[in-house]
Amino acid sequence: MNVLTSDVSLLEGKTTGIAALPDEATDMPVLVFVHGGGATAKSFDIPGHSQILRAAHHGFPSYALNRPGYGGNETLGFPPDSDTGGMRAHAERLDLAVAELWERHRETAPGVVVVGCSIGAAISLHLASLWSEQDQPGWPLLGLAAADIGQLPRENVVNAWRSSAVEERTDMTKLQAQLTMPPLWALAPYQFGLHAIPGILEPVLRAEGMEVVGGWVREWQRVASSITVPVHYRLGEFDTMWTVRQGLVDEFAAALLTSSPYVDATLFAGSAHGVADSIVGHEYCLQVLGFAERCSIAVGVPQLLGR
Repeated sequence: MNVLTSDVSLLEGKTTGIAALPDEATDMPVLVFVHGGGATAKSFDIPGHSQILRAAHHGFPSYALNRPGYGGNETLGFPPDSDTGGMRAHAERLDLAVAELWERHRETAPGVVVVGCSIGAAISLHLASLWSEQDQPGWPLLGLAAADIGQLPRENVVNAWRSSAVEERTDMTKLQAQLTMPPLWALAPYQFGLHAIPGILEPVLRAEGMEVVGGWVREWQRVASSITVPVHYRLGEFDTMWTVRQGLVDEFAAALLTSSPYVDATLFAGSAHGVADSIVGHEYCLQVLGFAERCSIAVGVPQLLGR
């Protein structure tokens, strides 16, 4: 199967991104990838390690979208000392963008699976919550894969964000001295060259960092417990942004199971923050594709996701 790639412009240019599409129609769900803080849509299309190309070669129409403030998109205007509301606003923008994307695939695809990492995973959880609250959503959400997000940030991460300069953007390299490094063997070798590839990494919006150690900590349980679609959840064994222990993963899963019919949640052994770019990242990416296919099959066989 050949794959066609192109740039994407949605909502009259307010949302941009990259598409990787099979050259023939398939019955697979559309995948929408949501990047983390300080990254762009191109982080899902790293040369030689492209998640969207891999997905498209397996038959999934795939889109990596730039969130507001990244990849040339305008920000939503949240001040740098804000610590709440931004994730929900990003989710609202994504909801509209995916609705526009869906019009391109509604005749062939069974629905959409959203894949989010880090802050993008928190925003994707907000998106799934927003979708679940709607009486008549503009597109069919089949499932959500969320990674690299927890509920208890490490103390040094909280201190790093709160002590950072109150400016619109923060260069993550300035925070590195305050953050813990994972075992180097857990990182995929190509990670060490990402800064040399144009367009993949950008300074992070400070408001996002503030919210992930502020409003998100206060709101995650309400958000998670309102999601009504299947969820695939992974937190890396060596994640240095979040406190990692099985009990916290179980707590996150329990909140999701409040309304979700199916939750696959576990610590991901051998991986660091950014599980898709860990030494076992390929395994994780294949797990996500398997989850997406399960969600697709469940459209006709709901027993697959029933409790």
